Amino acid sequence: MATKNNPVPARRDDLLVQKVGEEVIVYDLASHRAHSLNRTASLVFEKLDGKRPIEGVAKDLGKALGRPHSKELVAAAVNELAAADLLRPGAALPRRSILRGLAAGLLPVVVSLAVPPAAASASCIADYAPCIPGDTCCDPCGICVNPGSGFICDPNAC
Repeated sequence: MATKNNPVPARRDDLLVQKVGEEVIVYDLASHRAHSLNRTASLVFEKLDGKRPIEGVAKDLGKALGRPHSKELVAAAVNELAAADLLRPGAALPRRSILRGLAAGLLPVVVSLAVPPAAASASCIADYAPCIPGDTCCDPCGICVNPGSGFICDPNAC
């Protein structure tokens, strides 16, 4: 059970997770953001079930990395994951110590980017609406042209 002095962070349940080699790609359906987790962050993310204490996650991480276990490294990963909104609310841990003496390759990294919903990527520009060259006009004959007052989708371009 989580307490103020011993929080037990947990992953959100509404995420799509795909392992790619040693990394993990996490897609948030609500925010349409994709997150790439490096090996360290993905190993921690996998163990955050809301039941396993930080000490247990640190031991598992140490075994997987072949290094002494480090609660500070797990805390850094938890904070990176919480900042990316991949954990349940209240999962961030206090930043009591600075990570010193750790190899840069071990530090947890979470890279996030916005991904438009599929419907947005399939949308088209209406007749006579402003466009950017290369946009798809809805009319099969439509082309994004500049008649002199800015680019528009001209349905009579065929």
